[in-house]
Amino acid sequence: MSETPETPPNKRRYFAIWIGVSLFFLAVGLGFCAYYFIWGQYHETTDDAYVNGNMIIVKPFEAGIIVSILADNAQLVEKGQTLIELNRHEFEIALQRAKANLGESIRDVVQMFYKVEELKAKIDVAKAELTRAQLDYEHRLNLVTDGSVSREDFEHSETTLSAAIAALQMVEKEFDEAHSFVQNTTPFTHPKVEMAKAEVRRAFLALERTQILAPASGIISQRKAQVGQWVNPGEQLLALIPTDQIWVDANYREVELKNIRVGQPVELTADMYGRGIRFSGKVVGLNAGTGAVFSVLPPQNATGNWIKIIQRVPVKISLHPEDVKMHPLVLGLSMTTRVDTHDRNGAKLAVMGDVKPVYATDVYTDELKGVEEMIEGIFLANASEESFASK
Repeated sequence: MSETPETPPNKRRYFAIWIGVSLFFLAVGLGFCAYYFIWGQYHETTDDAYVNGNMIIVKPFEAGIIVSILADNAQLVEKGQTLIELNRHEFEIALQRAKANLGESIRDVVQMFYKVEELKAKIDVAKAELTRAQLDYEHRLNLVTDGSVSREDFEHSETTLSAAIAALQMVEKEFDEAHSFVQNTTPFTHPKVEMAKAEVRRAFLALERTQILAPASGIISQRKAQVGQWVNPGEQLLALIPTDQIWVDANYREVELKNIRVGQPVELTADMYGRGIRFSGKVVGLNAGTGAVFSVLPPQNATGNWIKIIQRVPVKISLHPEDVKMHPLVLGLSMTTRVDTHDRNGAKLAVMGDVKPVYATDVYTDELKGVEEMIEGIFLANASEESFASK
């Protein structure tokens, strides 16, 4: 009976290696499939993402000379803090001139109202003179026929009556003219006074704006202002980056946008801090076009020499304020974003929300604080208490 030949050792070893490699790739394949179906298909990741935010360009409202700079690059400032001061002398003189002009206008208008009252009294006097002339004329008219009154005396009474009528008409015309300048107004609301008050407010506002304030809390950047420099309205002095108005623009490929929805949670890491620090955020929405569309020379296929390139669409992602407060970010930093797309019920594009300011500042709300009290003081100094009471 013949014996079965034994398998050579090398063949057995190669067979075991082949089995091991096959099992390894099978395990890797099964692991990848499990990863994709359990986790991978519900996450979209890109490292083509950058920190973006509002950049407030601070410019002066008035022309003037810079006398002091109270904030510099990389400095954190609070909302309402004075950043730059302009020389105040010229603006103080302009305010004094406007106040003097208002006082003069008030006196002129008060005189107009006094003139109307004076003409009212003159009308009463003219009416009394007319009544007396009318009576004298009627008495002499009845007596001139029987010779009790001379013809000359009667003619004098007739002439006096005509003069009284003309005098009354003249005073009434003067009254109508004077009244037309003050009708439906008071000394405090007369158009001439209103114009002078507007000049005071404008001069007061210009003086207040010699102090250039921070419209929001943030970090100073790109300071161009220099002490002693003459600046004009609209000229850039510095930039202010609000630390609470930043977001991330993640440029996802168009093939990765299928399952991204507004409101989905996002996990982010910054190259500045490394993968150990994680930020949380939410998808705000997709931009209305790809980056190429908004470029200086957008692509087009007029010549036919066209190569299809996968486009990227910026996805705006908001950041959790507490995360940014603990680990501050600056504009332009590189980020890695991972969108969790489990919940796909949200809107693909942003929907119309409540009509309210997205960003706002109240720094300029009280710029005219105190000017009305100043105007009332000028009125009291240049008009009687009766005129002020009628305002």
